[in-house]
Amino acid sequence: MTVASLNLHCGFGRHDKPYDAAAAICQLDAEVICLQEVWQPAAPDAADPVAEAAAKLGARVLRAPMCRRRSVASLGVRSVSGPGELSIAILTTLPVTGYQLIGLGCAPADSVPRVAQVAWLALPGGAVVRVAGTHLTHAGTSLLQLRSLLRTLGASKSRAAPAATIVAGDLNMPGLLARQAPGYAPAVRGRSYPAGRPRIQLDHILAARGSGEADGRVLPPTGSDHRPVRARLRIS
Repeated sequence: MTVASLNLHCGFGRHDKPYDAAAAICQLDAEVICLQEVWQPAAPDAADPVAEAAAKLGARVLRAPMCRRRSVASLGVRSVSGPGELSIAILTTLPVTGYQLIGLGCAPADSVPRVAQVAWLALPGGAVVRVAGTHLTHAGTSLLQLRSLLRTLGASKSRAAPAATIVAGDLNMPGLLARQAPGYAPAVRGRSYPAGRPRIQLDHILAARGSGEADGRVLPPTGSDHRPVRARLRIS
């Protein structure tokens, strides 16, 4: 299976100019796409690039709202907009057999409560994999949130044990810290931020150790201030 992740930066790229977020999503060529900083304006007639991309890909959309804001300016994007909702999302062309939201709290210096969305997905042949998409805090405690997420995933007994567990998203931590995640190994290594001249890897795909082989890479820029990451995983 192929998993990709992209921080959309609310649909704004370099110098906070808007870009075609739907086209960026469609370029990722993956059965499972985890998205962060999804901005949906409150206006009823506003375009929805995530839904547009899902329709083109024949994918199901799973959204996890994080907070409402009066504009994208309150999220650090130097642009003008009306009110809307910030969320994370998973797009998948695989059958969804289960879904769970995990709260990760709000860091003291952060204004956004963080969550992870966990989807159980059926592979051809009957195996089920578990994908957790998330956007962790930028306020210095992302490693604590990641460890909390992994503990919850490890303790989850609500469903049969999956063939593999994958964590994907903007983890807001460098690769050195992400590689310390207990029981998980990086499926992608490479700098992803900022998109033009990346200096650090903030975007990760982590696969539970022993789940199978992985071939991952950082992809070219799509318009956002982050580069997407993608991994092809052979589930054993």
